[in-house]
Amino acid sequence: MLLGFKVKNYKSFKNLQYFSLIAGKVRNFENHITMCKDKKVLKFSGMYGANGSGKSNLISAIEFGKILLEKNCVHLSSDLYYRGVQDGKSKSSYFEYELFINNKLYSYGFEINLYKKEIISEWLIDMSKKKEKIIFERDVKKNVYNTNIKDNKHINFINCLDEMKGNNQILFLSEMIRRLVMSQNYDNYFEDIYNVYEFIMRDIIVIRPTTHKLFNLDYIKNKDKILRILNALDIDISDYLTEESDWNKIKLRLSETDYSNVINDIEELSMRYKRIRYTLRIENDIYIIEKHKDGTYKAWSLKFLHNGNNNSFGPYEESDGTIRVLELVDILLTDGKLFLIDELDSSLHPVLVYGLLKIFLNSNTTNQLIVTTHELKTLDFDLVRRDEIWFSEKDNKGSSKIYSLEEYKDVARFDKRIDKAYMEGRFGAIANININYKIFEKDK
Repeated sequence: MLLGFKVKNYKSFKNLQYFSLIAGKVRNFENHITMCKDKKVLKFSGMYGANGSGKSNLISAIEFGKILLEKNCVHLSSDLYYRGVQDGKSKSSYFEYELFINNKLYSYGFEINLYKKEIISEWLIDMSKKKEKIIFERDVKKNVYNTNIKDNKHINFINCLDEMKGNNQILFLSEMIRRLVMSQNYDNYFEDIYNVYEFIMRDIIVIRPTTHKLFNLDYIKNKDKILRILNALDIDISDYLTEESDWNKIKLRLSETDYSNVINDIEELSMRYKRIRYTLRIENDIYIIEKHKDGTYKAWSLKFLHNGNNNSFGPYEESDGTIRVLELVDILLTDGKLFLIDELDSSLHPVLVYGLLKIFLNSNTTNQLIVTTHELKTLDFDLVRRDEIWFSEKDNKGSSKIYSLEEYKDVARFDKRIDKAYMEGRFGAIANININYKIFEKDK
């Protein structure tokens, strides 16, 4: 689980921002809390703010660790630093994850000069006990490389750290995992390395509107559960079927880069988890993909049946909202994942957004959910806790800050209409619209 995240000098974040999922002193909705050792951790957080305030940038910042672990610095864009000041390109950017995995508390993070595409430092610390255990830390500029691992039995770990001296292009965590996978070394001694890598790479799932993506949901295996969820959300789908599709035609719908990414993801998932079935969304089409032992692929498209109609319909014939729901139901079918959903309310009716969150929050899932949204209906103390509500706001230089509604606990009482107070500007993070602007006003 994610306990907290820090970011600095990334996109619209100039100064260090700290996003926390540690519960405050709110007493209602105790079922929204998971105990991680002695810490109370929230399983939901909603981020609100004006358009362009930095909400989506927080999602991107949390996702950035996945990108850097998968690729070296060469493939990064060089303009991801905060560009509201002249010296932004010369300053380091900071990313840190506070995690709870398999009953252990970790801090994993790195500093990087995004303009130069150079890693500056990286660390992984076990914080489970009073005395912190440095699994590894390195500072490329200062030539500092430390680890508490001294056992000669695992000399390949120490050798890898030593061989990474001066390497400012690749994260050590990524390189160590590559070596372990190549050698098929799954020794429990490397549990910490695997824990953190797998969480960031596999358990953080980003969902954005209208994206081409491969995702984990198996529509065949989970058919009964999915139909029950759709029924609970009043989606008019009574059943769905699979119809064989031409894999070569599906390939033509993807760019060369997108197709390469899909195949690479399937290959890696197949190797790690021995899975053979995957789900691929391309615009408003959903395909079931199977990889066979001989390396070939077979595909089926989904066809939907509606109440009182014997005809089947392709996903492209369904509304954007229906396809959006089909993509989001995974939050109710898995466990132990961190879902980052940008624009939760995209294409969805307010009642549907409210209902989906209500079902999630009342469920016993161990998933976490962080969303950005403009949907005011979810600013409701009958739905969420005060410490689950966050805001993002930009200053006049374009620098974003994020802050929790907990900072306004004296104003945001539980008998308040929080949506009304927000629209009145009581908490900031709202657009300042000049409603007196005249479109055709002549110059004087």
